[in-house]
Amino acid sequence: MAESIPRKSELTKHDKWRTGAHQNFESTLKPDEIPNIREKESPLGEEWCGIFETKVEFKTQHFMTAMSNLIDSPNINSTVILRADILRRNKFIYFSETDEIKTDKYVSPNIDDEPLLTEPCEAVLTTNLNDTDFRKVPVSPDFKPLHEIVRRMIPRNPSKDYIINQTCYIMSNVKTNSTLVLYTPNISGPEETPFYLPPAKSIGILFNGNESTLSIAYLPFESHDPNIFKDMSPSDRSIRIAYRLLSTAKKHSNGVMNGYTKRVNHDQVVPKQQFQDRYILLKQKYAKFLVDNWCESTDPRKHVFEDIAIAAFLIELWTLIYPSRQSFEFRDLGCGNGILVYILIMEGYKGQGIDARARKSWDSFPENIKNSLKEQVIIPSVLLRPHPLQYAQNPCIVDNEQEWKVPIYDKAQHQGTVKNNGKNVQLVECYTSAELLADPQINVTEFHPNTFIIGNHSDELTCWIPLLGYPFMVIPCCSHTLSGDRTRYPVIKGLNGRASQDGSSTYQGLVDHAEYLAILSGWKVEREMLRIPSTRNAALIGYQRSEYAAKSIYEIIAMEGGASKWVENTMALTKKKPRDH
Repeated sequence: MAESIPRKSELTKHDKWRTGAHQNFESTLKPDEIPNIREKESPLGEEWCGIFETKVEFKTQHFMTAMSNLIDSPNINSTVILRADILRRNKFIYFSETDEIKTDKYVSPNIDDEPLLTEPCEAVLTTNLNDTDFRKVPVSPDFKPLHEIVRRMIPRNPSKDYIINQTCYIMSNVKTNSTLVLYTPNISGPEETPFYLPPAKSIGILFNGNESTLSIAYLPFESHDPNIFKDMSPSDRSIRIAYRLLSTAKKHSNGVMNGYTKRVNHDQVVPKQQFQDRYILLKQKYAKFLVDNWCESTDPRKHVFEDIAIAAFLIELWTLIYPSRQSFEFRDLGCGNGILVYILIMEGYKGQGIDARARKSWDSFPENIKNSLKEQVIIPSVLLRPHPLQYAQNPCIVDNEQEWKVPIYDKAQHQGTVKNNGKNVQLVECYTSAELLADPQINVTEFHPNTFIIGNHSDELTCWIPLLGYPFMVIPCCSHTLSGDRTRYPVIKGLNGRASQDGSSTYQGLVDHAEYLAILSGWKVEREMLRIPSTRNAALIGYQRSEYAAKSIYEIIAMEGGASKWVENTMALTKKKPRDH
């Protein structure tokens, strides 16, 4: 006779997990990755409720390094959290022979009156921010503090999720060779708990070196039933948060043990806090309007928030390098949907966006923004103007007297040739440099000297932008030559004094090549990996001239194999549907 299956109400917490009560966890884990449910009392004390425990291979030093990083960067644990600002930090040093304690103290400057965010925002939710004291919770007296920290948790959307202060402890128990990390929010009760935390008075993550185990436990609030967490199912949010915290601690500790080093370093040019606070402000001001009025066929959630982040970065960069908003103008070459231009002009900057084809979204913007969006194709003036030697012989000439022939092909009528003596002859349109210079639909990149060039995923223009002679930021996207043809560039090892990188992707090769051309042009180039929702997030920035002699643009074009087809490819581009990114 088959064994009867117990009713759901009869299942223990352990049984619910093992029988797949939370299918989302089970479906993404291998059997040996599922942590054990703690049925015994937590080693932190009888007040604590043990949730999970798992066997590990790393050592104490790996755990401490990983957890110190996670305290500084809580966004690794939750996408809801933007960052943490450290308000107070003490480090304890014990001298075993005298049991003397020494502390190295840090207190954030002007902690009591500094602004919550560097840019004021509307409808920011906060709880108990005046409490910056170190919160202590009951644990075994054998645990001695090594670090005590108060951090301010800044959520990604502070108009929806509360900003709170939180006390963090890293503690050591010499008797059991254990290290404990405590997270204790500086709040009064469970009703003040923000969504991104479990409704617990404290969270404890314990590494036991003697037993090689990693466990997590919750300390219930006094107003809660002491067994509140024991009675929860694996699908409950509090239990899922516990699983995520334990998994992240294990993953990052293993990473430290295995010698993992970050391959991407953010915030090299603009400080993270200034960028993120500006991003929060711009998102509150513009995101709803831009999403609600989206006219394109692409997903607004990607494009809107990506361009808001790029705008935030640019504004903070310009704050660092320019004395005022009135001291320069910008040109966004290949501006696409115009969102970036819209935000920057609304924020008080002067500039224009230029693209070969107008977008439907342009009509949704105010009149002053629409007037700043130009439907033009871009032909660098170096391809149309006389060479300096030619000009020196005849200062009266204004163009290089070249002519280009662009094949005609009408897809609608399936024709592009005519019969001549029984042969098919290709129809072409002819353009001279003089005609192109006089055509208002052509932009020849001759701007005011105080112009900053933006290339936001600007395709064929990527390698051209550093050569135009203006300060710039370019975010490479698709790989093209100076003639506009598709190509693939090799990765340049050790470029710009940078340590050699592994990998040989087409994108990395393009970024390296664009940076190489900028260096040849005489720019001191900085590379920033932007915090945007795109895998193509490398930004190359040049606003200072290097100490090395620059090559002329003519030399660089020759080194690149010429740019003779740029005009033909560019004029043909006007007859194609614009690409979406």
